Amino acid sequence: YNPDKDDSHRFCEEYGIENESETPEDLYERVDAVYIASPFYTHYEYALNALNAGKHVLCETPLTENLQQARELYAIAEKNGLVFMPALKTAYAPSFGNVIQEALSGVIGEVVDISATVTTLLPQSKSVGFNNERLMDNAYYALLVILKILGQDIQKVSAFTRTDDAKVLYLNTHLQYEDAVGHVKAGTGVKSESSLVISGTKGYIYVPAPWWKPDYFEIRYENPYDNKKLYFPFESSGLRYEIQCFVDNISLKSTDRPISKHEMLRIIQIVDKYLR
Repeated sequence: YNPDKDDSHRFCEEYGIENESETPEDLYERVDAVYIASPFYTHYEYALNALNAGKHVLCETPLTENLQQARELYAIAEKNGLVFMPALKTAYAPSFGNVIQEALSGVIGEVVDISATVTTLLPQSKSVGFNNERLMDNAYYALLVILKILGQDIQKVSAFTRTDDAKVLYLNTHLQYEDAVGHVKAGTGVKSESSLVISGTKGYIYVPAPWWKPDYFEIRYENPYDNKKLYFPFESSGLRYEIQCFVDNISLKSTDRPISKHEMLRIIQIVDKYLR
């Protein structure tokens, strides 16, 4: 389903899709689950109607416009026994789980610092809404890896933003924990090395740019002869991994794999406070 009928017809013809719906309600009668890939300000309404129609939902990020909308959607999904899952592709990549596992295993000692950078230069012609949506999405990815490793017990948050005519072009956020710190750099008008560095007391993990599409990462030590490179497949854009996990979660009646509700709500809470 697409409210732009001409675009919908072209898409269905290109990919040989026979079941084209004229309305969302018509779509819900044909399917068991929906994937919402529309502008983020429409996510809440689409997801709300789909969940109320008894359909499982995989929804692109940014998930909703604010924290309250996200809480409501999760509550409806839980009440109806449905899967409501964010389409944050990196979380489903084969190597991402291994990055988290290695960071928590102790091979680099105690994690003290995580620096995650996601920058995407956009043309100046992009609208304020599109620009800010992309920046929020970039921040989602960086925040996810920090929360996965350091947890949600954040002591203090400080943020710097660079704006231009209501467009947020750059965000630099520090998440202060009791014994560690996380750094988030997200940009649409500022370009930087979009890598991931997880620093520990014995060594560090380095994931090269673009780290959110990882096919390998390195574990590095003081003695370079001890360094290791770990390789994992990452096919195409990574959509197949999240689709597979979505199907598995529906079959297993699981709702917290690999991103828990509490992790997602914490990410939205931080983004909601510092980007809106």
